[in-house]
Amino acid sequence: MPQPPDDEVLRLRAEVERLTTEVRRLEASVGQLSGKLEHELAIARGIQISLMPRVFPQPAGWRIASVYRAAREVGGDFFDAYELPSRPGKVGFIVADVTGKGVTAALVMAFTRAVLRSAAYNGTGPADALVRTNRVLVKDASTGLFVTAFAGEFDTVTGQLQYASAGHEPPLLVRAADGVVRELDLPDAMMLGAFPDFAAVETTVQLEPGDLLVAFTDGVTDAINHDRVRFGDARFQAALGAVAAGGPDHAVEGVLAAIDAFSNGEAAADDITLLAIGRLADGRLAGGDLAAPAALSGTA
Repeated sequence: MPQPPDDEVLRLRAEVERLTTEVRRLEASVGQLSGKLEHELAIARGIQISLMPRVFPQPAGWRIASVYRAAREVGGDFFDAYELPSRPGKVGFIVADVTGKGVTAALVMAFTRAVLRSAAYNGTGPADALVRTNRVLVKDASTGLFVTAFAGEFDTVTGQLQYASAGHEPPLLVRAADGVVRELDLPDAMMLGAFPDFAAVETTVQLEPGDLLVAFTDGVTDAINHDRVRFGDARFQAALGAVAAGGPDHAVEGVLAAIDAFSNGEAAADDITLLAIGRLADGRLAGGDLAAPAALSGTA
């Protein structure tokens, strides 16, 4: 086989050396950009966590607890609970999930949370708050991402709960009378931000002493194990039924522990959020007491 001329060999060697140098330069540049991105994501995560409620209202005879775990550095789930100044004796709450992942979803989450809180303060109830929020999202947040949400408010004296949904998973209700885990009835509804002609149906249910309500996002049921099997509704309901009698804090921590045992180290497919509201059987906690959410954790 003929050998290439010496000058061709030298030219090829020089080209290999040039390409090797360029690859090393690009690797160094990527490393610097990666470090900068990780730093910026850490800042974004800190901001996002700061938007989560640090304390919940805990009126006499009630307890609110939560857990939240982002699947990535930043996520699209959010939750909130707040007293309603315009309706004394009532406490409002939200659990919501932005479609999509990453920084864009986190930005939509932050914007939507602020709008929902304002709409709840100024509206007439959960359905009205969702309608007001949809109006703002359709007009001012054309990102291509949408939001599912469950909004509710309960009367701390009577135990009456009003709620409405925007395409969200039905919360679970555990009655103290029988311990059965059941889904709340939710009329079909569109997600927030999708269409201007959004309508929400408001429903009422009575919470009795000892009852427990758990709202959540689909990261709970979509958690997977090494065989790519979902945690699913049946396992979730069984896990909740086993710990519900311990109250809201025990319930959210117990369900999260069941998810972790099932996943056995498999990375989370989606953010995980649980918000539990319990009407206490013995009327513990003085009115106006505040308590921190059970947990705000990092990436799974």
